[in-house]
Amino acid sequence: MRVGVSGVCADTITKAMALIQGNRGEAMRYTWAMDMDFDKRAYVRGCRHLPFRLELERLQHEVAGLPAGVWSDNRAPVHRETVSVFLKGHPPLLNLPDDPDQPVLEQCPYIRQLLYRLLPGTPGKCLLAALKPMGIVYPHIDAANDYFIRSFRIHIPVFTNEAVWFYCDGRLFRMLAGDVWAVNNLVPHAVINDHSSDVRIHLIFDIFPSEAAVQIVSHAAEAPGELDPVLLRRLASRSSFRQGQSNQNL
Repeated sequence: MRVGVSGVCADTITKAMALIQGNRGEAMRYTWAMDMDFDKRAYVRGCRHLPFRLELERLQHEVAGLPAGVWSDNRAPVHRETVSVFLKGHPPLLNLPDDPDQPVLEQCPYIRQLLYRLLPGTPGKCLLAALKPMGIVYPHIDAANDYFIRSFRIHIPVFTNEAVWFYCDGRLFRMLAGDVWAVNNLVPHAVINDHSSDVRIHLIFDIFPSEAAVQIVSHAAEAPGELDPVLLRRLASRSSFRQGQSNQNL
């Protein structure tokens, strides 16, 4: 089933991209307790499709209703063809401590419910990421620091289309709107949106998991993904690794 971006949401993202000022910083700091024995790489090799059913229309309505002014470009250079909204925490490049709920999260009660109740544990950062039509999130590996090692990275497609591919660990994945995925962001990953007009938007957040969350993820099978030599060659030619930028923060 194809789920495109509504006209209202597409207009909002277009306006947001026009408002981008560019905001760059340095590293991230962490102040919360983590399970230092947990390493997500022991549980997620590439992508695991988790067994949750969401209220997709409710989720899409909240995202489409956000004003253009809350979207910005303040992430690592590999994300330069995206705009984002941080709902919890700060962009790592701003070098701000802690991950407080942001005021905009009050406008998104269903997203807040998903963040705090979907997967048992302690939430870290949470953002919405919008990839422009004919855009790419360049191949990269997130920094192998305590934050990313000790947390599960969750992706929920909000608006997507049949021309979007998520690349992870040598395979290509189709993620349908409303699906919930655990993703290993400590291996090479990227996104292609080959649609000529539709924006791709994902809800992304990190969870420092309880044992119950570990069990949920462990019981979800690794998705096999697909191989497309043409797409894989395209991604290889755009890889950030050649510029020495293999470690990126969010």
